[in-house]
Amino acid sequence: MEVSHPEPRDTDLVDLLNARDGIGTLVDVQDGDTFTVFNIAWGYDLGDEFAHITTNASPFVAGQPIDFFFTDKVTQIRDASTGRVLYSRP
Repeated sequence: MEVSHPEPRDTDLVDLLNARDGIGTLVDVQDGDTFTVFNIAWGYDLGDEFAHITTNASPFVAGQPIDFFFTDKVTQIRDASTGRVLYSRP
C-alpha cells in the first residue's frame, strides 16, 4: 500500500532558519516560549505538512539549550541582535 506524502507548507520558514545558520535568531511559538536558535536539524513525520525542528545540535552550540518545536506553532522569527522581525505568521 502506497502512503501519500503531502507537500510541505513551511518551506519558506525552514529555508529562512537554514539561511541564518550560525546567526542568533529568536523564534516565538504559540505557547509563549521563545527559543534562541543558531542552527537547526529538521524533518517531516509521515503525513506531516509541517516540519519538526531541533535547535542548536547540528553542531552543538556551547551554552545554548537544545530545543524542539513544530513549524506550525511558530508565530514570529526575529534577529537576536536587532529584534528585526524576519517572519510573522499571516
